[in-house]
Amino acid sequence: MVNRRCRGCIGKGVSLRKFTLFLVAFYFCVSGVHAQSNETVAYVQEALQELGYDPGTADGSWGRRTRKALNEYRAALNLPEMEDVTGSSLYSLHRSVAAGQTLPHPGRVLEGLGERATYLQQRGLVRERHCNNRLNLRSIGANWTPVTRFSETDVSFAAPSPFGAENWSWTIAEGLSVASASCMAGDTAQCDVLWSYLKKWPRANGLSTAAKKVENSEKFNRTAYLANTVLQPMVLATAVVVETQNPPLEELAPLLDWLYGRVNQYYFISDKNTLVGDTDNTLARHEALAAVLPSMTLGAFIGDIELFERGFPQFEAALLSQRPDGSFPTATKRGSLALHYSGLQLSYLFAIAEIAKSQDFDLYEVKWPKGQDLHRAITYMLRGWSNWGKHVLKYANENDDAPMTPSSAAIEKFTYGFGWLPVYARRFENHPNLSLMNGVSIDPVVCSPAHIAEGRVDRAWCAQAGPPPLTLRAMLLDNTSKVAVFNPAMGFKSGCFLSTAEDLF
Repeated sequence: MVNRRCRGCIGKGVSLRKFTLFLVAFYFCVSGVHAQSNETVAYVQEALQELGYDPGTADGSWGRRTRKALNEYRAALNLPEMEDVTGSSLYSLHRSVAAGQTLPHPGRVLEGLGERATYLQQRGLVRERHCNNRLNLRSIGANWTPVTRFSETDVSFAAPSPFGAENWSWTIAEGLSVASASCMAGDTAQCDVLWSYLKKWPRANGLSTAAKKVENSEKFNRTAYLANTVLQPMVLATAVVVETQNPPLEELAPLLDWLYGRVNQYYFISDKNTLVGDTDNTLARHEALAAVLPSMTLGAFIGDIELFERGFPQFEAALLSQRPDGSFPTATKRGSLALHYSGLQLSYLFAIAEIAKSQDFDLYEVKWPKGQDLHRAITYMLRGWSNWGKHVLKYANENDDAPMTPSSAAIEKFTYGFGWLPVYARRFENHPNLSLMNGVSIDPVVCSPAHIAEGRVDRAWCAQAGPPPLTLRAMLLDNTSKVAVFNPAMGFKSGCFLSTAEDLF
């Protein structure tokens, strides 16, 4: 079979798994327009030929002969006939045909989930620190029900929901992430509840919308963001269930087919770079990173490089947009929430890097033309928390759609700003940023009387966090609020899945 790892991007016979320093050139290749369906169909045809079926010539053209051969293969697996290539077909073919797989490790979304589950059973302190639901966050319950239809302003559930419509996507994302972590840590009852919940979504035809997918539509961009916030942890949860429960393919197939359809439906990048006055590179904004994460994760899981490679151009766009001081323009113009969005941006970038690493692509090793990197972004964020006026205010004054004035940080969204930290501490345990983090004192204005009076931070939270000087570490270790090193936007509790530390980091 043909090796389909970005044919022609690097040269004949070169595997991208060994490619690091020249990866930037690869991004420019994969970000170009190519016939995604033709490439996928050609793989399916070649796989079917190797298995003894007759799909006709492996030319990437979908027709009756290929459909017939694929459905004969599916019938042998007790799967129903389908009119097109689906997630369950790709998932099954990549496991049936070892040669010529488009990715090196189909089924792996993070490095070694099976080994990780065993590790957590043996390392109680790591499990307790990073996996247990110490903060009593909402987890998936037996009475949880899928979202059937939604829009920017409205949402419908398949049955009465145990939580309200406000922030429904983040509530579901948090619940999925917490449940996946509990399942990974050995809670078999939570695994059962999680699997039952996942199976409800295809039955209900969940996440339908009336919003039209129109090029550069800001309305659909916001709709897609809500969907992708749910889809990313849902794909990760599916991978966890398969690793821990090993459900039969007949049960798994409807979920894979539904995920494949919804991930493609809500893969949407609003390319505003063509608009006059866009100096920030909106291809780098967090909505664009959110849009590619479900594709990349599902691609890794079912073994499809065409889904998987969607993450690379957005990772590149974000890093190339970085200023010399380490700040991201699209994040720091968000007024009082500038540091929240900086942390969100980092969480998305680390999630992309970790999923890439599961397939032997090392984005951490890429050398960018002006020295841009994740370390610099973290240094900037730490400096921003210690001195908002010096490092952040000059950008935050633009105040793009953020509450309150940008004169200082709002702590309302501090909770999700450090989901990247456990990953960073594992990958770069000797980097000076970790020492810097231990010593950072928070800008005194954060818990000042004026700040509390304005509603930028809760008085009780400030009192619990301790007397001044308030340190970043104390804020991250506070067990009385939702201040946790966890960001559901990543799709997984990064400490539970990757950290080896018995402490915060």
